[in-house]
This record gives sequence, C-alpha cells and structure tokens, in this order.
Amino acid sequence: SLDLSAGKDDPPLVRARNPAETPRTISAEAARNFYETILRESGYEGWQVTIDYAGGGTRVESSLRHLFLSQEQFTLERVRILLAHELAGHVARSFAGEHSPIGLLGIGTRDYYPTEEGLALYHERRVDELHGQVLDDSGLMSGMLATGLASGVATPPQTFSSLYTFFEMLLLLYRLLRRPWEDVQTAQKRVHRLVLTRCLRTYRGVPDLGRAGVCHLQDVAYLRGLLLIDRMAAEDETVLDRLAVGKIACGQLPVLHPLRMIPPPQPLRQLAYDPELDSYILSFESSEKDAEKLA
Repeated sequence: SLDLSAGKDDPPLVRARNPAETPRTISAEAARNFYETILRESGYEGWQVTIDYAGGGTRVESSLRHLFLSQEQFTLERVRILLAHELAGHVARSFAGEHSPIGLLGIGTRDYYPTEEGLALYHERRVDELHGQVLDDSGLMSGMLATGLASGVATPPQTFSSLYTFFEMLLLLYRLLRRPWEDVQTAQKRVHRLVLTRCLRTYRGVPDLGRAGVCHLQDVAYLRGLLLIDRMAAEDETVLDRLAVGKIACGQLPVLHPLRMIPPPQPLRQLAYDPELDSYILSFESSEKDAEKLA
C-alpha cells in the first residue's frame, strides 16, 4: 500500500545511490534523542519528538509542536535532511514567528508558502553540498511538469490516466539511463509506484479523475520557491536572516523593514552547516548502545 500521509507536503525528491554503497545508519531511538537534544539546547521550548509506532511516518506537526519519526533505521543523510529542511527551515521560522511582536508571522502571511519551501530546500541543498552530495531536483521538476500538464499550461489539459501514461514512459526511460545496472522488470515496478504517487499528488482532492484541467497546484511551489530564494540570496545573502523572523513571503519583506525587526539566532541552521555534524549524530547511536548494554 502507498503511505500518502507521511511527508505528504514534502517535495518528492530522489537521490540516486550506487547499490555498492552502504550508508551509515542510526536507530529511530538514537535519532529521537538527537532531535530532542538539539531542540532543547537550541531553546525550542514545548517541542517534542516521538517515534510513531502506528506507522504514520516521519513528519512535522507545527501546530502540535511535534516531530514524529517513523520506526526505522535512519541514514545519516536522512537525519541531516530532516535537520536542514524541517527543523532549520520550517520549525525555526514557525517558532520565530510565534515569539515575534506580530503573531501572524507564526501562522504565515499571504503567499508565504513558496518562500517557506524554497528556503527549506535552499538549506537542504547547502548541507548536501557540504557533504559532497548533490540535491537531485528531478522531483521538483517533475512536480512542476505534472502540474503544468494537468492544468493545460502549454498543452491540452491531461486527465489522471493520460498523465500516468506519459510519466510512466518518461520515468522508465530516465531510470534505465540513470541506473544501467537495474533490470527492466525491477525498474518497471519501481516506476509504477513512483508514477502512481506522482499522479495521486497531482490530482489530490479531485473527485472526478476523468475530468481534464482540474488538479492540485501545490507542487509548483517548491521549484518556484527555490529559484526565488536562489535569486535573492545571490543578490544579498542577508535575506536568509531577514526571512528567519517568521513565515513571511519574500515580497513582504519591505513591509517589515520600517519595523526594524531583529532576526533571531539560528542555532539549528548553524548545527546543520557544521562539517562535524555526522560525528555528533553518531555519538547518539553510541550512547544508545551503551544504555542497552547497561540495561
């Protein structure tokens, strides 16, 4: 079955990995202890971290001030991504907004969402680069492409079935070119799952899947937001700090300028950018194993 609840609002990013590589992992318990520690030491009062044994998946519930982790092994890469994207990105802006003089910054101003996702992706990509990795933006591109095709931006609008057929052929070719070691049958099974998830995301909430031109527009926000942050940061990198005051859209920064709001400290971002982060994460796995030996 497909779990559409876990990470349903996250961009469907894909990171190709050579099967010969063996990524280092830590347990869910160690990951929980890591996130609990950094949230507490960074002053994020009221935030809790819980392992979701019911299978709800890894996700952030800002309204509940809760980070839920799935019951699985976490690769170091996954731990870093959650820190950079969810905590240093979404949680930090939400927390800063809640404690600002303007309460609206805690829940989001008009059209803040592309900025929100773009900023989180910007931090995620920077952390990837620090560890010699490249953020594969194929998920961002496919989300934008799917929404454009479904809504009829440059072609006649597509239905669920016609969009599925298009992406099935496109992603199968893409996967075979990117993973030449993979046999066709395995690739077809994986592509079916990816394409089905893509189309279900694109038509989420649409009652009649046979009707063309009606779709869910959320997936255009990720690439649009990242390109926006890239452009603004290239002109003036201090915009990253000015956007950290809360959930505000880039276009509304001039409105806040007369208020001279002081950007809050960013301990989670600093930790995410720490080149020794992996060693710190692994120390929690060692502590967890030591505790098991003593039990």
